[in-house]
Order: sequence, then C-alpha cells, then structure tokens
Amino acid sequence: MVAAFEVNDFGMQDSTEQLKLYRLLVENSLGLMCIHDLDGVLRFINPAAARSLGYTPEEGFSPEDSIGRNLRDFLAPSVRHLFDEYLCRIRREPTSSGLMRLVARDQSERIWFCRNIRYDELEGGAVVLGHAIDITERIRAERALKEAQSDLEKANDELATRVAERTAELRRANERLLAEMEQRKQVEEELFRGRKLESLGVMAGGIAHDFNNFLTIISGNIALAKMYLQPADSVCEVLEQAAVACKRATSLAAQLLTFGRGGAPVRKPTPLAGVVKDAVDLARAGAHVTIDLAIDGDLWSAEIDIEQISQAVHNILLNARQAMPEGGIIEVGAENVLFEANSFPLHTGRYVKISVRDHGCGITADDLPRIFDPYFTTKRSGSGLGLATVHAIVAKHGGHITVQSVLGLETTVAIYLPACATAQLPESAIGQELETGSGRILVMDDEEALRNLLTEILKRLGYEVECAREGSEAIELYQKAKASGLSFDVVLVDLTVPGGMGGKELAARLREIDTSVRLIVSSGYYHTPIMSEYRRYGFDDVISKPWTPLQLSQVLRRCSRPRQAEAQVRRSSA
Repeated sequence: MVAAFEVNDFGMQDSTEQLKLYRLLVENSLGLMCIHDLDGVLRFINPAAARSLGYTPEEGFSPEDSIGRNLRDFLAPSVRHLFDEYLCRIRREPTSSGLMRLVARDQSERIWFCRNIRYDELEGGAVVLGHAIDITERIRAERALKEAQSDLEKANDELATRVAERTAELRRANERLLAEMEQRKQVEEELFRGRKLESLGVMAGGIAHDFNNFLTIISGNIALAKMYLQPADSVCEVLEQAAVACKRATSLAAQLLTFGRGGAPVRKPTPLAGVVKDAVDLARAGAHVTIDLAIDGDLWSAEIDIEQISQAVHNILLNARQAMPEGGIIEVGAENVLFEANSFPLHTGRYVKISVRDHGCGITADDLPRIFDPYFTTKRSGSGLGLATVHAIVAKHGGHITVQSVLGLETTVAIYLPACATAQLPESAIGQELETGSGRILVMDDEEALRNLLTEILKRLGYEVECAREGSEAIELYQKAKASGLSFDVVLVDLTVPGGMGGKELAARLREIDTSVRLIVSSGYYHTPIMSEYRRYGFDDVISKPWTPLQLSQVLRRCSRPRQAEAQVRRSSA
C-alpha cells in the first residue's frame, strides 16, 4: 500500500527521491519538529524549531549542532524535574501531548504545544517524533488579555467604589446643605424675632420708665396726702387701698422685660415670706382656682431682686392657673432646705425652696425637657417666654429650678434660692415712721410734677431743697452753692433725661468739681447696669422708681449721715 501511495501520488518509485522530498518538506515546514531517543537525546531538529529558540543560520548555527544534546538541557529549570516522568510515560504509551517550557538562546522562556509519537520500527531502536507549535505569543496575549480584563474589572470596581463614595459624599453634602439651610432659616427667624423683641423692648422700656415716673408721682402724692391726715381719718383707708394698687402696678411694670433686657438683678437681703405672699395675692385676683399657702414660720431670707423674684413666682402661678381651666386647688409652699454635696447642681449650703403644685393637665415627657427654651409653648396664645424668664431670673440669683410632672394628674415647679443672714426689712410700710433729717438736697429730674412732689416731701422731712431740670442746670446750681459756702449734702439725680444731660454724665462732672459729693441715682430703668452696680459709676446709693416717701427718707438718711458726721467733726475742731 505504501508503494502504491508513493507511485500514485508522486509518480516516483525511487526511495532516494522520496527521502529528499520528505526532507525538504520537514526542513521548510513552519511546524516545529524534532526526533529524540527514549533517553531524550536529540537525533534531529528542523530549522523552524531552531529559529523558535533563537538559533539562526545567520549567526552560524545549524540545526545539526543540536544533535547529540539532550532535550532536557533546553527545558526551563522550573519544569526540568518533570522530564523523567515524560520519558517514562512515552515508553509506556505511544503518544504524549502537552505544554513544554524551553529556554531560548536569549534566556527568554518559550512555550510549545507538543504532540509526540513513539516510533518502534527502526532497527536501531525506538525514537520519538516530536511535533510542536510555538504558542508563546498567544499565551502572552492571553495573559495580557487576562491582566487587562483583571485591570479593567479592578478599574470598574474602583470606579464603582469611587462613584458610590462620591455619591455618598454628595448625599452627605446635600444633607449638610439642607441642614445648614434649615439652620440658617431658623437663625434668620430667630434674628427676626430677636429684632422684633429688641424693638418691643426699647418701646416697653420707655413705657416702663414713664409708667414708673407716673407711679412715683401717684404713690408719692398718696403718701404725702396721708401725712396731712390723722390715722383715724376714714380717708386713710381709701388712700391705703390706692397705695396697695400702686404696689401691684409697680410689680406689673417690673415684669415687662426682665428676660428681654437681661439686666443684672438689684439684690438686697429680703425676707421671702412677704414676697411669696404678695405674689400669691396677685395671682388670686380674678382666678377660678383656690391657692393654699404654707410658709415656714422661720423662713430664711435671701439676697434677691424683689421685683424679679416676684415676677418669677407670679409666672409659675400663672402657668398653674392656666393648667386648671376648670378650677381646683394650687398648693404653694415656702420652706428652708439644706443641701449636701451632689444633691443638685448647687453648692452645699442653705436654700429657701418655693414650690407650686397644680392638679392640672400635666406635661408630656417629650415637652418636659423643652419647657425652659425661649419661644417654646404649647399654648396657642403663648409667647414662650414665661418659664424662660423664670429660668433666667433664678439663674441670675445663683439658684436652681426643677419641674416634675405626671401627665393628666399634676405638675410641681420648685425654685431654690441661696439663703442669707436674716434680713430685718419690713414686709409692709404701714405703721413705720418716716426718717427725718437736715441738710441741703439738690434734686435733678426732668419731670416737673416729680420735682414738685420731691420738694414737698423733702421739706416735710426737714431738708432744704433746690431743683434742676437736667444735668447742666444742676452743675450750675452746685457750683454756685459751693462758691457761697452752702454746699449740698446730697444730690439726687434721675438717670435718664431726654434731650439733656443725664445722671451718669452728671455724676462724673460733679466728681471732678467735688470729690466728696454724695450722689443718689434714681430711675425707672432699674434693670440697667448702673442701678445694679451703682458704685462703679460714682454713686453712693440707689433708689428705684416708683419709690415711697419711707424709702426716700431711708436712702437720704443713709447717704447724708456720713456728711453730717463730717460736719460735726469740723464744728468740734473749730
């Protein structure tokens, strides 16, 4: 059959020609071919295989140069240990295929895909015919493609991660922007509300000042009228009722802007029993509730601003009344308490506790932490400043406030004020004697009716009086009196004079003229720093409007006594 194939296909019967033809075919083939024995020694290698490993005729290499060398020498070191296994396998099996890693002349690694066939019919012994293709570039391309795909996947993952992170950043930025916009809106609303309150405060302050001036004139004239009467006169009772009404009007005026102005309290040692009683009496007026009052008989005093604490207690009572629209009982108590360390956010010591308990609707757990926030209110008509004002007042007095509530049952508000040494201030001016005196008094006030009232009262108290409408006129009168040797013992000045020199500037000017001048400041703006810290501004004492003749006589007595003592020393030495 072989002979027929040779004859039919090639038209040749000469074996030499056939061998030559096969050799040309092998040597010019693009496939990689070699022959090795069963020990791996090369018997033949075609030019294509040599070229694949970098051995070319141009560099003086002939394929025959490889004959006699072992194929093992051309293998990559990483797979050389597998060659013996291959030889064993090809001895057992007629064929073997797979990848082979070889080292080229330039030490680069080449990868061949081989198919080897064992041929046993030669007289000299069996050989292996090896056929291969160089797939190095394909492997590199596939590896590069995988790496590119991996890099692409990694890039996609990174891109997805960055997109997700950026999206989250944008979402957070958007949330922050929305929060800032909402906060800005709230701030703008607060600023707008604050400006309205500030404007209202300026207006209310002016009204309060004028109102206090009028109350001073009314209450002063009531007291002056009583001076002309005998205690048994029936009209005295009528005047006393008018005086009580003036006192309540004074308390209402003091409530106008305590929280809005934020002024420091004008604190004096005061028995708290009378303050609590007055606040309860005021809250009872027109109320549909019953207010039960229980006060310790030996209740301690406290250093307080009477008007501010009265306002605080009144606001708490007003809230209690509003919580019981159908009526009921409000329990008010005042007692002495001692605090140990860590009992409250207060220093260890003595405190007076004023408590107000109503049996009304109570406060929800959500609202309870917010009741002292400015502008927070659950009432449709509420301003949200009532309890905020109470909190501000108590804090300014170094005290503490607590609220306990059971929804639908009751609410208890308690304020704790630091106690002080027992004060002997009267709770009522009824029955007290006016303190008379002597000396010259200079009065500066822009209200003519008030100047006339002061002149009349001071003369009845035993003083000589001269009056000025504003500061410049007062300076002129003071200088004339000093030059004539009839200096004034005390100068009583109004703090605010529209269109003229007020008390602050006048005090500074008079101190320049006479360092020993005795100065008393008076004003309806009693929450200004000058009224609470009058000595820092050059004044010796203070009296708030509206005052009573008794309070006026007491402050004049206190302030003129040192000057009278000095005069006595001068007369004794003369």
